[in-house]
Amino acid sequence: MKITYFKTSTWVLIALSSTLAATAMAAPKWEVIVSNDQGMFYIDANSLEQEAGHKLVSSAIDYKKTQMTGDGKAYLSAQTQLTINCKAKMARVMHLTQYSGAMLTGKVIWRQGMLHEWTEIDPTSPIHKIARRVC
Repeated sequence: MKITYFKTSTWVLIALSSTLAATAMAAPKWEVIVSNDQGMFYIDANSLEQEAGHKLVSSAIDYKKTQMTGDGKAYLSAQTQLTINCKAKMARVMHLTQYSGAMLTGKVIWRQGMLHEWTEIDPTSPIHKIARRVC
């Protein structure tokens, strides 16, 4: 009976440790990319992936001032999933989620997928600085 309990406890402990390690690895690692008059722009270094020659990265902006959606809802931060074509110097926003609180906290105000087609990266934009970091 004690040996069975020990084996079961050991397997539960191993499974729990594996789950906690996977969760820790998946935790966002926000790095500041640029601060401007709009707010602070970040990327999640742990989210960086490569797919079909493109870089995929999660980014966030923490606005200095409250922003408003088209239908009058206030938000203070937003998270995007960007796809960047480093060779062509083009990018597109795949997903956007806006939050009522600072740094992706509070209620989700608005969420949408596939917002833009490929566009050239403006060299004066925060996306340019993100591309320089991930490419």
